[in-house]
Amino acid sequence: MTDIGVIGGAGYVGLVTGVGLAALGHKVISMDVDQKRLDMLRSGKSAVYEDGLEPILVKLNEQGQITFTDNLNETVRNSDVLFIAVGTPSLSDGAADLSAVIAVAERLRDEISKYTVIVVKSTVPVGTLNIVTDILSKKLTEGEDFDVVSNPEFLREGSGLIDFFAPSRIIVGSNSEQANAVLRDIYEPLLAGTTVVAVPWINSNQKIPYVETNAVSAQLTKYAANAYLATRISFINEIAGLSEKVGGNIGDIVEGLGLDPRIGSGYLKPGIGFGGPCLDKDLRALITVAGENSYDPVMFNGVLQRNELQLREVMNKITAAVGPSLYQKRIALLGLAFKEGTNDVRHSLSIRLYRALRDQGASVVGHDLLAIDEVREFEPELEASINLDEVLSEADVVVALNSESIYSKVNWSLVANSGTTPYILDTRGILNAQSLRSSGLNFVVLGSMN
Repeated sequence: MTDIGVIGGAGYVGLVTGVGLAALGHKVISMDVDQKRLDMLRSGKSAVYEDGLEPILVKLNEQGQITFTDNLNETVRNSDVLFIAVGTPSLSDGAADLSAVIAVAERLRDEISKYTVIVVKSTVPVGTLNIVTDILSKKLTEGEDFDVVSNPEFLREGSGLIDFFAPSRIIVGSNSEQANAVLRDIYEPLLAGTTVVAVPWINSNQKIPYVETNAVSAQLTKYAANAYLATRISFINEIAGLSEKVGGNIGDIVEGLGLDPRIGSGYLKPGIGFGGPCLDKDLRALITVAGENSYDPVMFNGVLQRNELQLREVMNKITAAVGPSLYQKRIALLGLAFKEGTNDVRHSLSIRLYRALRDQGASVVGHDLLAIDEVREFEPELEASINLDEVLSEADVVVALNSESIYSKVNWSLVANSGTTPYILDTRGILNAQSLRSSGLNFVVLGSMN
C-alpha cells in the first residue's frame, strides 16, 4: 500500500479522493488549512454532504487509515505521493485562478526530500503541469526527485463516492513510466474491487477503463467532458423554449431523444441552467484557453450565452405572472443548492435568482433539504427553511428549481385551500401536474403548454 498525502483534503474533491484512497487500503494524510472542517472530520463529521460518506469516514478514522492535519511539512515528509486538490475558481476574465496550485508547488519545492509523485487532481487548463514542473525544477530534478501527473476527477456532487468506487473511467496523464507505475499500484485495489472497509458501490467484477495518456490530453479530456455536459444542458433548454412557443411537450421530446442510442437521456432535462462549481467555471476556462491559442470557440460561447438567457427567461415568467412590479411579492424558491442531493450553494443559480428578485423588491423565501445552514451563512438575508409548508404559505409565486422528490409529493389542493392561490413555475418538470390542475392553480412547466 502507498503513503499518500492529499492537499486540500477538506474540500469536496480532496475529501472524497482521500476517503476513497484510504478505503482502498492506502495510508492517507489529508492536509487543509480549514481548522473547523479538520476538527469535524477528525470526529467523523463532514461539512460537505455526500450520501454514505460519514459512516465510511468513521471506520477509516477508527482504523487509522486516514488522518487530518494542517501541517504541510508533516504531510510531505510522510507521503510518497501527493494529490493536489485545491480550488481553481474563475478570474474576472474567465481564466482559471491557479494561485492556489502555484502556492502549493512553491511550498513543495522546499519540502520534498525524496522521490515524490505529484498528482494534480484539481481541474487545471493545459500548460498548468508545465508551470508546476518549472517551479519544482528550480530546486529539484524531474524524474529523480519528482514527477508531475494529471489525474482529473470526474466526481458528481451528490454521487461522488459512487463515481470514485465505480468510475466510468480513470485517466492518468504522464510521460513518466515510473510515475505511471506508481499510479497503477494506487488504483489496483479499485480495479480489483477490494477495500479495507465495507463500500456498497464497489464490485469485484466491475471492469473500469484505465486510460494512460499524456498530460495535455488528460487535462483537455476533463474540460471537454464538462463542456459537452454544459452543451447538452443549453441545448435542451433552447429546445424547451422553442417547444413552449409552438405547443410541444418537452417531457415527451426528452423521452424521444433519450431513446436514441446515439444520444441517451443524460443531461437532457430542462431547467434554470447549469450552475455549481464546475461546468460554468470550466467552460469559461476552456474559452479562455482557446482565445489564448488564436482559436474561436463559437459553439462554447453560444452555450454560455444560452445559459445566461435561461435565468432571464425565468425572471420574465415571474414578472409576467404577477405584473411588472415585484415589490413585496412573496416568492418561494424550492431548492437552493445548485442541484438536488447536495448542500453546495456555490455558484447556485437559485441564489442568483434570489438576488435578482431581491433587487426588485420581492420578499423571497426558500426551501432546501440539505443546504439551509450553508444558505444562512452565504445569504443571511434570505429567509430559508426546511419546513416546506412554511415556505409555501401565502406565496404569490412558487418556483421549483431542483428535482428533490419531496416537491413532487406536494398536495396542491391543500395549498390552494389554505387561502392562497400562488402561480406555480416548474423549471424541472418535477411537480404533480394532476394535483396542480385539480387545485385550480395556474402553473407553467418550462418547455410545455400544460
